[in-house]
Amino acid sequence: MATGKPTDESKAPQSELRAISWWASVALGLLIGPTLTWIRTQRYFFFAGAAILAVVIIAIGIYTIRRRAKHPELAHAKTNLAYGFWTIVLLIFAGPVQLVYVATDLTGLIIKSLILSAGFIFGIHEVDRALVKATKANSPVSTTE
Repeated sequence: MATGKPTDESKAPQSELRAISWWASVALGLLIGPTLTWIRTQRYFFFAGAAILAVVIIAIGIYTIRRRAKHPELAHAKTNLAYGFWTIVLLIFAGPVQLVYVATDLTGLIIKSLILSAGFIFGIHEVDRALVKATKANSPVSTTE
């Protein structure tokens, strides 16, 4: 008998599995980009920046734990090239960009903040989108018993 529901009642249907919204990506990117810029160059911003990054990391961790509890199939997704590319982009923005381009004047700080923000906005959204797409592609939903 075909019911149109997954056989395991504890699993949420695949249609509920969505990538992070753009507004959430923008909020995270606008927090992370300037924080990383200012924490590297302004010594008086160090403790405030560390607190902001700690809150962001804790919020992302809690969101990830709750999401994986609701959608356990995310843990078994096979990643694709898009996921790997955007992960590398995020790592480059978080690491080498900080060491290579150290802004000293206000204009440089603003430009670096905007570039990092844009990179994190698109990177966060695309990494999550690629993970959700891979999960949906590799996780068949059983509609019959």
